[in-house]
Amino acid sequence: MKTKLNGILTLFLALVVQFAIAQTVTGKVTDLAGEPVLGATVLIKGSSNATTTDFDGNYSINASNGDVLVYSFVGYEAQEIAFTGQSTINVTLKASLDTVVITAYGSQKREDLTSAVTVVGGEAIEQVPIASVDQALQGLAPGVDVSVSSGQPGRRGNVIIRGRASISGGVNPLYIIDGVPVDADTFRSINNNDIESLSILKDAAATAPYGNRAANGVILITTKRGKFNSPLKIQYRALSGFSTLVSPQFEVMNNEQYLRFSRDQLGSGFGVGLSDADIAATPNANWLDVLTRDGNTNSHEVNFTQGTDKTRSYTSLAYFNQEGVTNRSKLERFSFRTNYTNQSSDKFHYNTQLSVSYSKNDFVVDRDRSSSLFGANSGGQLDNPFIVPYLALPFLDPYNADGSINYIGTQQSGALDANGNINPDGANGFVNTPYLALNTQRFNTDRESEFKAIGTADAKWLINDKFDLGARIGLDYNNSQELNIVSPNSLRGLVSPDVTAEFKGSQTEGYIRSFVANVNPYLSYNDQFNDVHNVNASINTEYNYTNFQTAFFQAFGLNPNLPGSGSGFTDGNVDPLYIPNVGSSESELALFSAFILANYNYDNKYGLNVNLRRDGSSRFSEENRWGTFWSVGGYWNAHKEDFMQDQDLFNTLKLRASYGRVGNQAVGGFYVGLERVSNVTGYQGLPGYRPTSLVADDLVWEITKQANLGVEFGMWKDRLTGVVEIYRNQTDNLFFASPVSLSSGFATVTKNVAGLRNEGVEIGLDYKLINNDDLRWSVFVNAAFNQNEITSLAPGSEFLDQGTTALQVGESLRTFHLVEWAGVNPATGNPLYRDIDGNLTETFNEGRDKKFTGKTADPKWTGGFGTNISYKGFQLNSLFSFVTDRWRTNGSLGILEDVSLAGFANQSTSMLDAWQQPGDITDTPSIASGSTRLQLHDRYLEDASYLRLRNVTLSYSLQDNALDKIGFLKGLRVYAQGTNLVTFTKWRGFDPESTFTSSFFDYPAVRQYTFGLDITL
Repeated sequence: MKTKLNGILTLFLALVVQFAIAQTVTGKVTDLAGEPVLGATVLIKGSSNATTTDFDGNYSINASNGDVLVYSFVGYEAQEIAFTGQSTINVTLKASLDTVVITAYGSQKREDLTSAVTVVGGEAIEQVPIASVDQALQGLAPGVDVSVSSGQPGRRGNVIIRGRASISGGVNPLYIIDGVPVDADTFRSINNNDIESLSILKDAAATAPYGNRAANGVILITTKRGKFNSPLKIQYRALSGFSTLVSPQFEVMNNEQYLRFSRDQLGSGFGVGLSDADIAATPNANWLDVLTRDGNTNSHEVNFTQGTDKTRSYTSLAYFNQEGVTNRSKLERFSFRTNYTNQSSDKFHYNTQLSVSYSKNDFVVDRDRSSSLFGANSGGQLDNPFIVPYLALPFLDPYNADGSINYIGTQQSGALDANGNINPDGANGFVNTPYLALNTQRFNTDRESEFKAIGTADAKWLINDKFDLGARIGLDYNNSQELNIVSPNSLRGLVSPDVTAEFKGSQTEGYIRSFVANVNPYLSYNDQFNDVHNVNASINTEYNYTNFQTAFFQAFGLNPNLPGSGSGFTDGNVDPLYIPNVGSSESELALFSAFILANYNYDNKYGLNVNLRRDGSSRFSEENRWGTFWSVGGYWNAHKEDFMQDQDLFNTLKLRASYGRVGNQAVGGFYVGLERVSNVTGYQGLPGYRPTSLVADDLVWEITKQANLGVEFGMWKDRLTGVVEIYRNQTDNLFFASPVSLSSGFATVTKNVAGLRNEGVEIGLDYKLINNDDLRWSVFVNAAFNQNEITSLAPGSEFLDQGTTALQVGESLRTFHLVEWAGVNPATGNPLYRDIDGNLTETFNEGRDKKFTGKTADPKWTGGFGTNISYKGFQLNSLFSFVTDRWRTNGSLGILEDVSLAGFANQSTSMLDAWQQPGDITDTPSIASGSTRLQLHDRYLEDASYLRLRNVTLSYSLQDNALDKIGFLKGLRVYAQGTNLVTFTKWRGFDPESTFTSSFFDYPAVRQYTFGLDITL
């Protein structure tokens, strides 16, 4: 009997233990609108046992009686539920204004913000085949105009927030990565997949903590750090695809059209003397196909995340390779990141972040290709591959008799003389353009190799429950090595260093080395009084030091058997032609600051924010070194008022306002406010020096006063959410060249005399159309309008002609100032213009008839819109971006319609419609009227507005039931995406998008198709 009783008790105990240990809980996590929450964490409180929800919000976890399940997700209030044996627990998370937003020198709850901050989540830019993160922002945030001037892999975007705030100074925002100021030119070295979020700070309340660097806005980039209380997660991500050149919106002549035009209309050139049969027998070359190719993109990454209740970490290792749509255009990058957070001590917390990357960028001759060492291209270089589709003569054969590519040229193109020998001058001439471009791609080198390291450490000591003492230290080191080789075997090498030189070619090497150190100690205070008065404040100091070094040499006469080697240089003692060029420079910049940040709110209904900063910059003289910057902002969370509790329309309604004073020190170089001298050869060849410019005694940074009003709302349980902003930014003390007496030795001196204003409206809306268990569909839109106006210029310089644009009080920056083109006179075939009084004339008079066109190179409207649709495991995401009322002069098309070049360069098919006899109605003047391309008229001023399908992605994520069957997988996602698929525009060229006011054979944006795989273990 005793034995039986013991057996029964043992069995009962085993069942109890099994029940306590091995019970599985399943369920679904949704929001208030019933939409599944993907990626929510489900955690057994006090343990490392955790899981995340799948695409449909489903989860599964083992729990024991007495456990507490914690459900959490960013942007939602956490919820705890005691486990008492339930097999299913479904949870609804409530969206929270307690969402933490990264702000200047810290973070704030969303409901406590008084400022205009747009947050772009890292998921919006992950696995996008764009190497520079600033480019990926296009269309994602209101008031942020992102434009790109080159399709070269790795090129940075140009970001303007709420309009240009300077005439001659910097106009791009300050970029901060994990607390360290960085240069956007090095974004190609950063892995987009490492980014957790981007906070775009737009008004004074948000940016004033950065003082004299804040006038153009601030973009805070926060990298991933893992999650507390999360198990080890290993993820492999792969992306592969190809890119193609977009179709040009212009048409050039084929060989038959060109030769007939040359013979019948031009009366000179290659077509003269040819019969119709000769012309018909001439082969037609497609030089666009020869100079371009399909590019490709390949990316591989593995990352690890994990966390306990006290620590968390994120580590990634990635490889990225992208080849452009023309030969030698390429970016290759290796990157490593590790971030770690430790809060194991109740009194001491610390974080470390380290990013190391190496990239290698190969360039073609491109207008946007600029270098601190080698200068900048104009786009008009004959070895620019994107000049070839415009100008290459269509009857020149790209191939040799054996079918191989001809990299030299022909007698007809001027590259070979009558004996078949290379003619150096002719080989580098206009007619030989297509062969020259091919030859430069084949034999010459233009490369940048960059090593970049960003490291940060921040720690704080929790003195008590009110005071923290902490410090942040950040370092940014960048070493860029540049290599330019003009091979002695190349056509360019034939005339380098000189056509008469015995030994040919040149090699230029240099480095650009920058080091930035940032130290920010602080004391913070956080307290609550009577349960309703909430106060937090901090006292800070900051020291930012920048060291910038360059050095280069240029050697001549290369040994073709020792390419790239210094042992192959010809000694300068052999001939003065081979004497090398050398140079170096070093610049230093320091900024010391002290500032106070303070926030107060009453019961989270009414809030006040005050920032005060004092900056001292080494850019300016000791008398003008210091400046004060500040802001004040307030908010009202109206939805928390008692009178709002009985309505169902608004679940969130917030009004806020801010005003402040910020600065821009990015003007005129590191020593703009200091007297500078340069080397000069003096009397009898002795070394001397001379002043390089005049400096005004009272020169200081530019100042912008910013006012902002904002409304944030959520309606119908956040089915519709949105934000509306109105702003007015007045910038004064603008740097401007003011005339001085020529007796000073200079014509102008830079002073703080000009002013301009930007004012506008921004709107962002997100609406959930359908929300049910299977189908979810939302749409979003953001749009911004900005009006720019010059309010003052230097006395005596109320008007300044800048060529195609001009400056004048009352006009916008970059407004075109041209003579009005009025077409072609049907009676004479001559160009027609309108004079300053609006009368028709055939006489072009630039000095008398130029006038403001009302058209600017900066858009009035920018924005983006798209949709997100998900059905079970499938998801479709799309993003359109647009700009309107942006204008550019089409210099590329002007070349194609320049009759003075028609004898040795291809022409637009529009030239076939040139006026020939009285009564002809046409847009193209007679051949005899000559070239008008270099005249400053608006014939080629074109609307560069566009609507672009920026990105569309179709993906499928494996569901929980399938993952359970596989067992070892936590997630599997496959996707296909297209980038820049369609562009709607009136622009006649490859691409309307650019930062330049004109086009001149730019490297266009490309159309990309990529496919990817994400595996999570």
